[in-house]
Amino acid sequence: MASSSFPPELDEITTCPICFEEFTSPKLLDCPHSFCLKCLQGHCRYKPLGAKAQCPLCRMEFVIPSNGPEGLRPNLVLQNLIEAKRKARAEPCEVCSTDEQFVRATVFCMDCSQRLCESCSLPHKRWGGGAHDVKPLGDVQAFNSEGKLAFVLVITMVSLGQQRAWHG
Repeated sequence: MASSSFPPELDEITTCPICFEEFTSPKLLDCPHSFCLKCLQGHCRYKPLGAKAQCPLCRMEFVIPSNGPEGLRPNLVLQNLIEAKRKARAEPCEVCSTDEQFVRATVFCMDCSQRLCESCSLPHKRWGGGAHDVKPLGDVQAFNSEGKLAFVLVITMVSLGQQRAWHG
């Protein structure tokens, strides 16, 4: 799982215990457990609609709804937590985001030390004097001591055969 500025407990709460990924369409069973819709579809695939199935964790029985696992209650608390995490992780484009309009940054220009959206990154990739080194934000992994993204990226220096840490 990727590093984050959130407590590890929050990452654990928002992780499906079947696929070990962040929940997608979390569904709540009769017991206190939740699972991704796709994971429950796989878990129930050989059972007829209306039949009983067991929770993959505690084995408490639940009835598969007549429309399949899609009919199980959505876990709105988990959905809201995941959405809040996504919004908190989003970084603004430093060129075109304004107080009135938020544009999500998707890349980081190593030469300019800027977070950029895809549109604003295009000129950086095509500069006449040579393209800038533009990296996906997912490659930028370090956080400062305050829990804010510090944009530290470990770059493999092929010509030198060593790694160098860049701090923005």
